[in-house]
Amino acid sequence: MLDRSTVDRLRTVPAAEGFVLTAYLGHGPDLDELRTIPTRLKALVGEARGALYGDDRALRRDLDELQAMGSELGGDLGRGTALVVSGELGLREHVVLPAPVRDRLVIDATPYLGPMEAILDQFHQYAAAVVDRRGANLYRFHLGELQAWEELAADEPIRKDNYGGFAGYAERRVRAHADAVARRLFQTVAERIADLARTGAFDLLVVGGTPQNTTALVGELPPDVAALLAGTFTLDPNTATPSDVRDRCREVAAAHDATLDAELVEQILGLTAAGGRGAAGIDDVLQAANLGAVDRLLVDATGTQPGVACSACGAVAWSGERCGLCGSATRAAADLVDAIAERVRATGGGVRYVLADTPLADHVVAAALRYPIT
Repeated sequence: MLDRSTVDRLRTVPAAEGFVLTAYLGHGPDLDELRTIPTRLKALVGEARGALYGDDRALRRDLDELQAMGSELGGDLGRGTALVVSGELGLREHVVLPAPVRDRLVIDATPYLGPMEAILDQFHQYAAAVVDRRGANLYRFHLGELQAWEELAADEPIRKDNYGGFAGYAERRVRAHADAVARRLFQTVAERIADLARTGAFDLLVVGGTPQNTTALVGELPPDVAALLAGTFTLDPNTATPSDVRDRCREVAAAHDATLDAELVEQILGLTAAGGRGAAGIDDVLQAANLGAVDRLLVDATGTQPGVACSACGAVAWSGERCGLCGSATRAAADLVDAIAERVRATGGGVRYVLADTPLADHVVAAALRYPIT
């Protein structure tokens, strides 16, 4: 599974004299879609073979190795797959991704890490609370994976309340007592969640259980913690497995991110249309990035286009052997958009890769600016 240590390790790999192959394939949990991975990878490799000039035997061997990996994948493949191969450097990596990516194969001197960096940058740390009237389980949820955190129990057992008594009075007393015990539990769980939130232990919250119990717990959260709620899900805590909880958390997180993506795209494209501090399209955003004017960059995570970047100042361009700003030599950039993102980070801006289907796809990139550019 993707984590920061994997990306950092791949980033320190020395540049190859030959080539490093990095393939990305996106997929969902559907088995029919997973079965298409070998075929889709074969198509990417076939396109690369057709673009080769000369007879680079080492590269052809690496392409064969990459294609062979497609039939060896198994287990939990998450929502995307990254494969990195270089015979020269001894690389043969398979990284499970928690988010979908566009199918692509990049051949460069170093591993192509842009999509992995993007996922790490924008995935939140979640707390997941699964609650019933007798207890609650708290989990950590990050990068699509679930980890047990804490268990909390009611301060006394709750008796069954579905028996009768004289005129039903005993049943009503038992039910009222059970409701009081359950409410104290919800208050205790809410207080514990608030304590964790205020120490920065998580970014967002997910709550699961029956609709009645999730509503009751959410109702006990302080306003500042309730504002962190990304969503709720329904399941039976008595029969649900950790895998069930993980899958529901994945669904809630994906829906939350899709909503956030749509809101951000609408906001920044609105700024651009109004002639304010916004820019859309590669040419305008590239200019703003080179001027250090980008405060926040949105990237549609579907395209790859080659470009160049200055080895000295980091300025980015479509092409050219010399930088248009400082005159230094440029280097090839496997993905111009990722090079723009690196430039934005270097000048203090933030970057978000938009995975949802939004109007940003028509522009590829859009940016909120610190000041208007002409």
